[in-house]
Amino acid sequence: MRLVRPRDLLVTLEPDGAVMIRSTSRGAGARAPAWAVQILAFCSEPRTRAECEQAMGPTGAQAFDGLADAGLLVPAEEQADSPVIFANYAGVDIHRYMLNDEVRLQAYWEGLKAVVKPDDVVIDAGSGTGVLATMAALAGAKRVYAIERTDFAQVIPQVAADSGVGDIVQVVRADLGQVELPEKATVMVTETFGHVAFAEGMMEDVLACVQRNMVADPRIVPFAFSLHAAPLATAPKDLLHPFRKRPEGVDLTSLLGDARGRAHDRKVLPAEVGPTIDLGTVAMPCRTEWETSFELPEACGALAMWFTLHMAPGADGRAPVDMPSGPHDPTTHWEQTLLPVALSAGEHHLRIHRAPEDGRTIVIDIDGHEVRSR
Repeated sequence: MRLVRPRDLLVTLEPDGAVMIRSTSRGAGARAPAWAVQILAFCSEPRTRAECEQAMGPTGAQAFDGLADAGLLVPAEEQADSPVIFANYAGVDIHRYMLNDEVRLQAYWEGLKAVVKPDDVVIDAGSGTGVLATMAALAGAKRVYAIERTDFAQVIPQVAADSGVGDIVQVVRADLGQVELPEKATVMVTETFGHVAFAEGMMEDVLACVQRNMVADPRIVPFAFSLHAAPLATAPKDLLHPFRKRPEGVDLTSLLGDARGRAHDRKVLPAEVGPTIDLGTVAMPCRTEWETSFELPEACGALAMWFTLHMAPGADGRAPVDMPSGPHDPTTHWEQTLLPVALSAGEHHLRIHRAPEDGRTIVIDIDGHEVRSR
């Protein structure tokens, strides 16, 4: 089997000359002799055990086996995968957090009622507890495929049965980006949105599922999302202030560089932000690649970002169903995203793309200043 190193490997030198090798996206790590780094360098492209042995002898083959067993060499198709993020969704705590978001649930319910018709076959992409799959069934769908990768797939049948739609909801435990269903669906509902909508890197998986499993003109809930931003005159203290030299003498300034490159997600107060800037709208399904330009009337010390999910378009006299998530809107579990970047007045270019070291992290690039969010 050909194996390759994960893209986010971090190697640190231990006091005794050994190395500690970690992959945060895979939740993997191992202590190894320093020369094992040569194997990782050699496996920057897919290699077999025999190739390692030919290049570096029997010890190279042994190191290949050890790194593979530790999850630090993986099949090429898994190189960009992030098992840790899915493991995080396999526990009840994260779902308690999301199920407490009544703004989100009510918006999805209203959107599904507006979109789903009696003959529809619906996909719930990334079903979690099955709440949206069950809603789609209650909204009148003929059949619902609840696609869920984690252990929570086991609870969905009971949720559907307890809700009176156990005969409609069919659970498919599979990878969203690779699943193949026995029939084409007409509607998809998905809540695979992270901060700034794109975070968590699920857009490519959703797109692949649509292309493989849906009719030519599918309806998606939400069918689009819009991105928004607002300037903050000065950077809030919780962005960079913690990474300073403290009064008692502890010096944390070495962490400032990393802090400037990381977004901070929290509820932003309306009084903190200036006028809202509408950055643009993205149709679903999409890729994690988007760019735009925007104008700032004045300089700012930081930028807040958020999004609006467009659940259902207006039709037949019915108003559109939208779910905004900004500082002036009812609070959702997404809150808002603060970017620690000071900007001058004038035009700026913004680009969002997947981080090269981890496909579940996004990079928000403003004029070359990169901020990562997950």
